[in-house]
Amino acid sequence: MRQKKPKALNVIVSASFFVSAGWMMGPAVAADACVPGKTHKIAFMLKQQTAFRYLHADIPFFKKTAEAAGYTVLVQSAENDAQKQIAQAENILTQGVDAIIIQPVDFHVAAAIAEEATKAGVPLASYDDLILGAKQAGYIGRDPKDGGAAAATAVVAKAPKGNYVLIGGDGGQTGSTQMQQGYHQVLDPLVAKGDIKIVMDQFTPAWKTEPAQANAENALTANGNKVDAFLVSYDGMSLGVLQAIKAAGLKPGSIPVTGQDMELAAAQAIVEGRQFGSLWPAPDEMATAGATAAVALAQCKDIGATASADSGAGQVPWVKTPIYLVTQAGISDFVCKHPYWLNIDDVYKNAPDKKPVCK
Repeated sequence: MRQKKPKALNVIVSASFFVSAGWMMGPAVAADACVPGKTHKIAFMLKQQTAFRYLHADIPFFKKTAEAAGYTVLVQSAENDAQKQIAQAENILTQGVDAIIIQPVDFHVAAAIAEEATKAGVPLASYDDLILGAKQAGYIGRDPKDGGAAAATAVVAKAPKGNYVLIGGDGGQTGSTQMQQGYHQVLDPLVAKGDIKIVMDQFTPAWKTEPAQANAENALTANGNKVDAFLVSYDGMSLGVLQAIKAAGLKPGSIPVTGQDMELAAAQAIVEGRQFGSLWPAPDEMATAGATAAVALAQCKDIGATASADSGAGQVPWVKTPIYLVTQAGISDFVCKHPYWLNIDDVYKNAPDKKPVCK
C-alpha cells in the first residue's frame, strides 16, 4: 500500500527514534492493498560506498538496471554509522520514494527503519545483510553461511589439522555473523575430533584492517607463530593478516588466508601465492537482482524469490544470489570473465609471466 508521506521530524539518534518521535500518517488502507508508486524514485541505502565493490559493482549495476526500467535511484551511504542511516531513512521517507532497498549498518537498529517504511506504505527489502526483528517485503543477497562453509571446506582440505583463527567482520551484521556460522558448520565436528583447535574467534568493528591485523598478531604471538589457517571475512582485513604474518617472519603463503570481495590487492596476493583465496559474493548479480526486485515492489509485482529467510519476525521472501571461493586455480578464469571488476594487467603486475590470454 501507499500512504501519505510522513511529515519531517527531528532525528532522535537512537534505535527507537521512529517510535518515540512518531509519524503523521494518512488514512488507513487495507493491509493487502497495494497501489503502484508514482514518484519513480527508488532509494538504494548502503552501509558505505568507499569499498571497491560498491563503486565498481553494487552502485553501477543497480543504477543501470533501475534506470533502464524508468526509475531514478537515490544512493545513500551511511559510512558504517547506524545512526546516520536512521537519519537518511527519515529523509528518504519524507521525500517519498516507491521502494527502498537497504543494506543495514546494524541489523537490529535497522528494524525501526523497516517498521516505519511499512507504516508509511513504502515497500522495503534488505540487501546483502538481513534486517532482524522486523517484517519486510524481501531480502536480496547471498547466503553467508554457504560462503563461510565453502571457504572453511577448501582450507581444511589444505590444512586438515592444527590451530585455526577466525576473524569475522562487524558483529552487528548478518553477513558477518552468518559467515562465522558457516565456518563453524565445517570446523566444529573437526574440533570435536581433536583435529582442529580454534585459538581465536573474533569479530571486527566496521570491517577495519587495523583491528584485524592486531588480532592476527595477537593470535600468532599467543601461539608461538603456530597458526595453521586464518579464515577472514573481508579482503581489507586479510591484508592486515598478511602483514601480521610477514611481520612475524613467516614465509608468505605458508599459512592459508581467506578473504571476501576479490579486491585488487587480494587478487594480486592470490596470484602471487600469498593469499589462499577470496570469496566472491557476486555483487554485480546481487545489485541487478536488487534493482529488479525494487522495480517489482514499486509496481506491486512479485520479486521472484527463490527461498525464504527468517528475520525473527516471520519468513521473508529471499532472492538468493551466488557466493563462491576463488583460489589460485580459478583466478585466471575469474579475471577473464569479470573485466569490469579488475584490470588484468593490474592483477598480474607482479607476476606477468602468469597472465592468461583471455578468449
